[in-house]
This record gives sequence, structure tokens and C-alpha cells, in this order.
Amino acid sequence: MDSSVTLRPPTGNSGNTSTALATPAATVHALRAAAAHVERALAWALEPHGVTAAQFELLQVIERHGKSGAGCSELGRHLAAPGPDVTRMLDRLDSAGLVARKRDDKDRRVVHTELTQKGVELITNAGPDVRQAELTVFDGLADDERARLAILLQGVRQNCPGN
Repeated sequence: MDSSVTLRPPTGNSGNTSTALATPAATVHALRAAAAHVERALAWALEPHGVTAAQFELLQVIERHGKSGAGCSELGRHLAAPGPDVTRMLDRLDSAGLVARKRDDKDRRVVHTELTQKGVELITNAGPDVRQAELTVFDGLADDERARLAILLQGVRQNCPGN
């Protein structure tokens, strides 16, 4: 995979590439294009495991909550997906036997989700493929550059309506 990218300013620009890329439209285009390529790389890595990148991320969030389980609203706060999307993903993961849901003993309105053994095994088996895809998409970026990018993207996410 060629990690070198040549960025060219739009026609009519004075030749200042950083100025051309600083426009909101160019920045949004670069962000969307990069996100699409990252999603594609993760999809290829996860295809043999039978889950999508969003489902895998949800499984990882559930894993971080451990045996205490996690409610749907809690899971939604950790993902870039609205509540109904999280519920649909949980339904699919439940049907696949990757998660188990149970009602809270004290508050029957709350449903906790935990990984099944099959879910734990999927994370274990898919983890190396996902890590390799992540390394590939960030090839050429130093650790400090990746960290700065993550901080910048968190700022963008916080600025978005509905966040």
C-alpha cells in the first residue's frame, strides 16, 4: 500500500497547498475520504469474522464494561451511533450469539449487555486482523502525529450538532 499522497491545490490557487487544504470544504472532503478508506480497510479485516466495523467496536465497548454489563444508553455514549442503531446492532449480535442481554434486578427498564463466550472468542480471533488494518491505515504517521490527529478529530466531533 502506497502511503505517500501528493496533495495538489485546486486550479487557480497560488500554489499554496496548505491554504488550499484549509478551506472547510476541502477539509470535510479529506476527512470523509479518509474515513471511507479506514472503514473499507476495517471491513476487509473483519469480513472473515462475520461482523462489521461498527459491530466490532460495539463488542469492544461491551468488553470494556466487563461482567457488570452495559445499558444501551451507556453503549451509545461510547459510539458514533444513535440509540436506535445501537439497539439494532445489539439485536444482530444477540441473534448471532455474541452478546447476552438481561434486565436489571432493581430497575426492569434497564437492560444490561455482556459478551458471550462466542463474543469473547470473536474479539480474540479478529483482534490481530483489526490491529494490522489499523497499522496499515496509519502507516507513515508517527505516534505523536496519530495522537494529535485523534485530539483534532475529537474536537471536530464535539462541534457537530447533536453531540
